[in-house]
Amino acid sequence: MKKMLKFSVLLLGLTLLLGLTGCPTEDDGGGGGGSGLSFESTSPPSIFVENLSAKRLVAFKGSLNPNNLIGGIPSYASNYGLAKPSTLFTQTGDFALVLITEDDYVNNKSNLAAAAEFARIYAFYNNEATNNNVFQISSKSGGTGRITLNNSTSYNIEIRRNGPTGEVLGYVAANMSNTVLRVEAPEDYSLYPVFKRYNPVDKEIYSVVPKYQSGALEGKPYAKDFALTVADGTTAWNLNEVTVANTFNLSSGCFYLRIVNNAQTAVRFTRGDDEQVTSVGIKGIPPSTTNVYAVRITRGVDGKYPTQENISGLKIGTQLNPVAVDSQAYKLDYTYTITVTGADASNLVVGTPVESDGPVDLEAMFNSY
Repeated sequence: MKKMLKFSVLLLGLTLLLGLTGCPTEDDGGGGGGSGLSFESTSPPSIFVENLSAKRLVAFKGSLNPNNLIGGIPSYASNYGLAKPSTLFTQTGDFALVLITEDDYVNNKSNLAAAAEFARIYAFYNNEATNNNVFQISSKSGGTGRITLNNSTSYNIEIRRNGPTGEVLGYVAANMSNTVLRVEAPEDYSLYPVFKRYNPVDKEIYSVVPKYQSGALEGKPYAKDFALTVADGTTAWNLNEVTVANTFNLSSGCFYLRIVNNAQTAVRFTRGDDEQVTSVGIKGIPPSTTNVYAVRITRGVDGKYPTQENISGLKIGTQLNPVAVDSQAYKLDYTYTITVTGADASNLVVGTPVESDGPVDLEAMFNSY
């Protein structure tokens, strides 16, 4: 009887020990799941991501190739620093972030091409500065519904839900066909294409919205509605329709503020109390440096972008001396240049915005390279 008691106590002790140490949970940050990958946030990262889905994901740069493997992303991860393999991140530029589930990765390690893409989103890596942008992975991604995207145009196109600034569902590069957008179904979707282009001269990612030129929706952003009526519903979208000649025009939905810092101190650009970030993730402006910021114009209640908007609350300066920019009307798609001078933070002079001769020629820029 004493031996049995001792054996029971020993079993209880082992049970408590296992309970305290535990097996890896789904989001313990370790390898887990048999993938052998790290799911711990990296600093400094290649990029930041926010995973709104319940799935643990594995990320690749550009395509599902073992040489393009970046690393793991936990479920529901916020401001997660994705790994930065030295062989993949050597120069500034945009790319497709291709995602599959950890289970699919484990099951298809020897043939990644057989894995189903969970999502494909637009991303950007800056090799010249800190990467502050956060790229979001939708909770609607990876579902049983499928929308096949065929893009024979010269535009890289991001797919957003319910508006041109809505949740990102996917991305299809120029001249790519049969890119599958996997979404939750049954569900109704109103999808908006947004053209993306990184301009290395301006160091700016231009996000451009096609707009209707005629009919009941004239002046409003182009959209396509889909009704996936069953769980495994499928449909297709030929994105060439977005660029049919004389049917659509383009707008960025913002104006551009080019800040030339000729002062002897770094400055920052704020709108209200919010420090603004360039599209490539740069915040402050060091001396002898120029940054370009896209400043969004508010769409009207009718869904159209106004030709201009009176904007106040802009400030350029240091934390202790933010200098107000005079309130004025800014035109849609125009560039305004402001030059900052001063020997130190106490003697900053912020010049008057100088308007460009005309709007940015978005169509020429998107078709030039």
